[in-house]
Amino acid sequence: MQDYVLSDIYIYPVKSLGPVKVDNIKTTEKGLENDRRWLLINGENQFLTIRKYPEFLFFKTSFSDQGFRIQHHEKTIDIPLRIVEGERIRCRIWDDEVEAIKAPDLVNHWFSTILEIDCSLVYMPDETERKIKPLWGGTAVSFADGYPLLIVGESSLNDLNSKLVNPIEMMRFRPNLVFEGGNSYDEFLWSKFKINNTLFQGLKPCERCIVTTYDTVTGEKGREPLLTLSKQKIDKKIVFGQHAKSVKQGYLKKGDQIEILSYKSSPYDTIPGLSF
Repeated sequence: MQDYVLSDIYIYPVKSLGPVKVDNIKTTEKGLENDRRWLLINGENQFLTIRKYPEFLFFKTSFSDQGFRIQHHEKTIDIPLRIVEGERIRCRIWDDEVEAIKAPDLVNHWFSTILEIDCSLVYMPDETERKIKPLWGGTAVSFADGYPLLIVGESSLNDLNSKLVNPIEMMRFRPNLVFEGGNSYDEFLWSKFKINNTLFQGLKPCERCIVTTYDTVTGEKGREPLLTLSKQKIDKKIVFGQHAKSVKQGYLKKGDQIEILSYKSSPYDTIPGLSF
């Protein structure tokens, strides 16, 4: 039996901006608490990401007394973890249109000035429901690309780096949960697993895009790791890490043991049911 340990936990309060590393966290149906509940949108209420704006890589995030702090070089602004009042709008993220609350004008002006575009920061309130695809359970998700959580093994990154001329860091893949132990790509076959009495359902491998090719320090774009990952496709898709969701909410902390309750026969096995 493999020994798996939760080694790192990350949240991204604003989608596509910098992560915050935490030692413990509460899980929710939408994902980890405070993960990707804020989103930058343009003047047409369409979501913005690193894919089009690599400058997002230079926004760093940390907790503050007011909630969390966003820093871009020498400029900083504090933003609350959540808001309940403000202008309510409909915004679009991928194929979904959802209700969100606009941040105060001061915040929107700060981002617009730095990015030199008309943009606004919006918050997803608890009552907003955005669903993942029915094939994978149809439950709620935040402003994440499509699924509540991403889990990646350190062994998987080690295997990938052994094939690269220049090794890359885990942040290229923007995971929520990182674990140590086991063999490379073990996570692809996890169906049901438990961390500190919190139950999870493994969903599907995470398909990777050009965001992974940007150096998180310099912002420079290269060909890796997509070139190497393209040589080890699963179901003809370039993947790394597995999407998951918590079925029973609870608390996680760094150092928790991960217990695998059941396995898939293949990474893309569909889910017949989400009950344990």
